[in-house]
Amino acid sequence: MQKKALVVNLIDEQPQAQIEKIELPSLKPDWVRVQVAYSDINYKDALTLKAHSGVIRDYPRVPGIDFAGWVTASHDSDFQIGDQVVGIGQQIGIQIDGGYQEIVDVPGEFLHLLNGQRTLQDAALIGTAGLTAAIGLTKVLDTESMADKNAAILISGVTGGVGGWQLALLAQLGYTNLTVVTRQTDLKPQLLQRGAQRVCLPTELLLPTPKPLAKQAYQVVFDNVGGDLLTNLIPQVSANGHLVVSGNAGGFKLNTTILPFILRGITLHGVDSVDYPQRDREEIWQLFETAFWPTVERLPSYQEITFAELLPNLAAFTKEAHFGRTLVKFRSRRPRF
Repeated sequence: MQKKALVVNLIDEQPQAQIEKIELPSLKPDWVRVQVAYSDINYKDALTLKAHSGVIRDYPRVPGIDFAGWVTASHDSDFQIGDQVVGIGQQIGIQIDGGYQEIVDVPGEFLHLLNGQRTLQDAALIGTAGLTAAIGLTKVLDTESMADKNAAILISGVTGGVGGWQLALLAQLGYTNLTVVTRQTDLKPQLLQRGAQRVCLPTELLLPTPKPLAKQAYQVVFDNVGGDLLTNLIPQVSANGHLVVSGNAGGFKLNTTILPFILRGITLHGVDSVDYPQRDREEIWQLFETAFWPTVERLPSYQEITFAELLPNLAAFTKEAHFGRTLVKFRSRRPRF
């Protein structure tokens, strides 16, 4: 039996991707076979097409760090044929073949069983972006800085997947003083409708003169950009405030001092969703079943594309401005078992 897959090969030091028909392998012990209904596009997925990105080290590889679908065969007693499941991160699409294929095999320990209200489409909409946003939020939700629903909170990179989910989650939880940062000023009406109170350009946050401490403006900063923007935001965090960092689209270098952290007691939280423990993942999924699931008007923006449209969209992802999530729809109907 064959399946269609987006396969990335390394040719003359350049990643080359194309949709191919490949044979289904034998299912390994403790692994599960899933008919893919949805995948999605994340920044890391797009980097698999860039030379020397370091995301993929062994070729050929099928990328796609997220997927959701139906179990069609299982060598793991926790999963039965017909179960609806989702796989996110955990080296899917990086060290093992991922979700950009019609049928995917993964270790059972990499899967979450969807046995509540969340659909396969919901799970793909959450994906790595939603999981990252939720993990970051749980790091600070019970702190004194977040106790006041009118606390000054800033989200950078709000038009991306993680930032969009952060806005959705915070608005859903009732926070009313949310500043969001984007260069796409034409999206201001949509961002305000989704719960932002202020929309500003990155340039508005740059300090006239670089200095370790500036006027205290934000009690919590969710940064998805890094680089110079984060360098300028750190001095503006209030005493005993928090920084939640989860992205480096603006660069991974940081020019700062220790002074904001020792003179204002600021806490820096890094977010890693790839190797987030399975037990804690289950708690995050439970939150998406309850308090974390936004109302329709607050859901992050998304578009659906077909598998045939995946490659051009993936190639353009890091080159063009976009808003929200891109879901890849493989199959809409439950297969017959």
